[in-house]
Amino acid sequence: MLSNPFALLLTFLFVLLPAELQATTLTLAAAAHGCGVSDRAQAPPPPFAQQRLAQSEVVPGARDIAWVWLGSPTSRYPHAALGSTLHAASLHVLPAAPAARSQPQTYTLPLYRVFEDRVPRLADLDGDGRDEIILVEADALQGAALVVYGLRNGAVVELARGPHAGSTFRWLNPVGVADFDGDGRPDLASVTTPHIGGVLTLHHYRPPRLEPYARHTEVSNHRMGELEQQLAVIVAQTGQRPAILIPDMQLMALQALRWDAPGQWTELARPLALPSRAERFTPLDGGGCLRLADGSWWRVTLST
Repeated sequence: MLSNPFALLLTFLFVLLPAELQATTLTLAAAAHGCGVSDRAQAPPPPFAQQRLAQSEVVPGARDIAWVWLGSPTSRYPHAALGSTLHAASLHVLPAAPAARSQPQTYTLPLYRVFEDRVPRLADLDGDGRDEIILVEADALQGAALVVYGLRNGAVVELARGPHAGSTFRWLNPVGVADFDGDGRPDLASVTTPHIGGVLTLHHYRPPRLEPYARHTEVSNHRMGELEQQLAVIVAQTGQRPAILIPDMQLMALQALRWDAPGQWTELARPLALPSRAERFTPLDGGGCLRLADGSWWRVTLST
């Protein structure tokens, strides 16, 4: 029988903790280059994409879009969050069918906006069998916003837009797509101002808007001036909502976060200190593959 009141209180609180919190751990294990995972072979991009924005990705689709890329480089928005003041002024989409007659469709931004991004992200956000395109768009006065585009009736159109970061040169970086609130529909996650008090934000896809519904401060998924944008991963959890593994503001520790009812963040494990600054974090089953600034590779696992 416990005679120490403090020990009794700790025991009582531990019993009350949900089982998944008691058992959840975040671990780091040294790994080979790329965690032993080979890059997937990809078909060569179409000749149309040869004039894309330098250091940007041509992304293949698997539904109604064959390829998507960014073009029309411009220096009219001189913010170097991604290492260059050149940004794209146009979005190009090659429809998937009929392949023999497909021609790229172009969406051109007005003069006061650019795509402050290097990689279009494809996801079916509404379950209609068509891909939506997720990009960061920057406004000369209001800063960056998360914007969704798609092919509709053969043309590229804007489908939904989130709030702007607030002022010129305020940026945001996407995290990914998952059903974070358990309502059966995909949501979007991003980090607003990842260099100055980063705010992890979850959005509902409610065309014509992306509606923020959850925020968590003091995280980051990007280092100022770096081209690499992949610094957080989403981890599926059996019987639970998905978790987000994301660095702190210094990129020197990892946090495991989940949005739980009744509307609050759950820290699934203690922050995991890193031996060097995080530089790239790619998803793996149950966690991710982490490359650090000292050149080392580590496998991160979230387990229960």
